[in-house]
Amino acid sequence: MQYHLEMIGYDALLIRFTEADNAQLLPIIHNLSLQLTNAVDLDTVITDIIPSYQTLLVSFNIMKIEPHQLINKIHFYVKKILTDHLKVIDFPTLPITIPVCYHQSLAPDIESLSQHTGLSIADIIHIHSSTIYSCYAIGFMPNFGYLGNVDKRIQIPRHTAPRPQVPAGSVGIADNQTAIYPKASPGGWQIIGQSPLAADNLTVGCQVKFESMSLDDFQQYQNQYLHLQEAKS
Repeated sequence: MQYHLEMIGYDALLIRFTEADNAQLLPIIHNLSLQLTNAVDLDTVITDIIPSYQTLLVSFNIMKIEPHQLINKIHFYVKKILTDHLKVIDFPTLPITIPVCYHQSLAPDIESLSQHTGLSIADIIHIHSSTIYSCYAIGFMPNFGYLGNVDKRIQIPRHTAPRPQVPAGSVGIADNQTAIYPKASPGGWQIIGQSPLAADNLTVGCQVKFESMSLDDFQQYQNQYLHLQEAKS
């Protein structure tokens, strides 16, 4: 597996891996992020670490270390990971289960997805909710987890023009990724359902499984969740 480093501006370093697929890179990037976060010699140096599909962005305090010094340290940690000198930490075996209602009143794009794929809505629901997804990145907005990989049978491109408002909890598909909107926002993903949960506990490396629920259960669950949120405030 190959990698290279490149400076981003004057206070960030991008580690880019090549010649490996996303599934192979996920545990490597996750573990490298943990190693750098916990590195005693970098404790006062690194200000932020952002993992993604094939990259790890490391921001640092330019007043505490010279870029060439950090580059040498990063090489040290990357090579340890790639040569198995550090034990790879396994991800939790139990996925986070997120209930989703696929009723068409909450899934404005599920009918067009059915037409696009030639599959019935029932088949789409079964395929989407039967897969265990890995969280490869957090981005776009806080707690928005990019989950993959979506079964090729139900992949569809995102909308060419985004909707001005997508409700919180909406579950969408964009090509080989699926995601849940943690809060209402503009968005261009194909919406195939909605969860009554905020799903604000996703982290890179976690696993997620969607569980189909009825519209009645969704409404009851949503009411209970709203009451709990009101009680906390």
